[in-house]
Amino acid sequence: MFLPKLLRKILLLAFLLALSAAGCGGEEAQDPDLPDQPAEVEGPARDTLIIALGRDFYYGPDDRTYLHGSTNVWESLVYLDDNLDAIPWLAEDFYPSEDGLTWVFELQEGIEFHDGSVMDAENVRNNLLRLSRHPGTSQPYSELVEIRATGPLTVEVELAVPMPAFPEMISYFPSAIFSSAVLSDENDGLLSPVGTGPYIFESYGNDEITLNAFGNYWAGKPAVETVIFKHVPDENTRVSALLAGEVDALADVGVVLPEQVPLIAGNPEIEILTVDVLTSIFMHYQTQNAPFDNAELRRAVAMLLNREEIVELMLDGFGTPARGFTTLLADFWVNPAAAPVYDPIGAAEILEGYPDGFGEVEILVNSNWARRWPVLSIAQYLQTELAKVGLDAVINSLEMGAYNDAVRAKEYHITFTPWTGSDPDDFFRTWILSSGSFNNSRGLLYSDAAADELIGRAASEMNREERRRFYFELQEMIAEEAPISPIYHDMTVYAVRSYVHNFSMDFNFRPNLHAVTLE
Repeated sequence: MFLPKLLRKILLLAFLLALSAAGCGGEEAQDPDLPDQPAEVEGPARDTLIIALGRDFYYGPDDRTYLHGSTNVWESLVYLDDNLDAIPWLAEDFYPSEDGLTWVFELQEGIEFHDGSVMDAENVRNNLLRLSRHPGTSQPYSELVEIRATGPLTVEVELAVPMPAFPEMISYFPSAIFSSAVLSDENDGLLSPVGTGPYIFESYGNDEITLNAFGNYWAGKPAVETVIFKHVPDENTRVSALLAGEVDALADVGVVLPEQVPLIAGNPEIEILTVDVLTSIFMHYQTQNAPFDNAELRRAVAMLLNREEIVELMLDGFGTPARGFTTLLADFWVNPAAAPVYDPIGAAEILEGYPDGFGEVEILVNSNWARRWPVLSIAQYLQTELAKVGLDAVINSLEMGAYNDAVRAKEYHITFTPWTGSDPDDFFRTWILSSGSFNNSRGLLYSDAAADELIGRAASEMNREERRRFYFELQEMIAEEAPISPIYHDMTVYAVRSYVHNFSMDFNFRPNLHAVTLE
């Protein structure tokens, strides 16, 4: 992790190119049996790149970052490399104190914000304090004692206990840095997204974010003058817009559904790409009330899912059947002994022990997510499998707001959630810890004192092998208790028109816009 400063400088200047390489895990998909589609479509002006999305990247002033990180407007102290280890970004270097209680971040010199101000230690300190208080980013700072600016370009983060994965935990959103002029004192939000990235926020309206190239960007001005992110919630409309040349790219997690690939693949003017991402799809239960306050019943239902079949039939192979609670890109932390098991016979035998049944099972589906992942199809699959073992299930599909209200109110039995994370501490503190943000906001309401204690021990263990042993034990514990069960690890399919060059997304589905050129 700790390299000579000259080499650090070289890596920093090459950082965006490295992101580009990380995202090129895909390949072009072509089907020669499909009829030819119109090839020559006149695209938008070649100084403008229009990217269609299935969600809105504009979050507004109350949010932790105002805009999604994929916009390339803001940057963070650290990011992750291909091994999911933290590497410098706006920081030039970082290292722990001898006792592991303090992390020191040495900042790059001369980093300019879009408003002309320059990043320094006091600015970074104020940003991290704001992020530590904001509910969207507070969790990695749960053990925070103090943040100090100890020099013009040196920031120290003191923690109550050692946190060896702290740089990984604050990579990307939890260490996003903005100009001091836009930090809001009222709600820990932002007055506007004035960052250090290659693109400047220009405007938002009609579901479109317009960005302009930043001429003083520290790694050089990007080649494309204007980028527009266009929110197109309907999956078929997105594909039609790409085929018609109304947009230049479809680029985000879940933006192209697997069944849509044949519609695009026959067009020689469109390139289809794929990348394995940090997103996994989980099934989870409301564990506080019957019937799924019973761990044995939770395990039985999880055993009804043939994950290999789900990936093959519903994803056309664009994904990997779940083999653990954390992404397979972080293979070091994945315990194969905790992998989910498909055993419908065993599940039926368990359920036979409950001859009186337990009423109708309500499966809740988020219809917004269903436009980006096959969660409705998975719900229907589960409904069929439950019927085979004599259980009635009803599917309730709700839009995002109503869905969030329902899970918070515990008005469901089973639901499905996409979640993106890398370090195991992130997963266990979010989903399993009694006070975990998603454990509570997504309505699991799972609580286990032994799990809480082990999560704390794992998070502060400085020996990596010992820490791994703790997480292996946790995974086996949660596989047995089954408040949540992984279904598959996602592969993002995205597409660009042929005149768009050097476009790639990484495992965080962040496009490297700095590298893009238009023919």
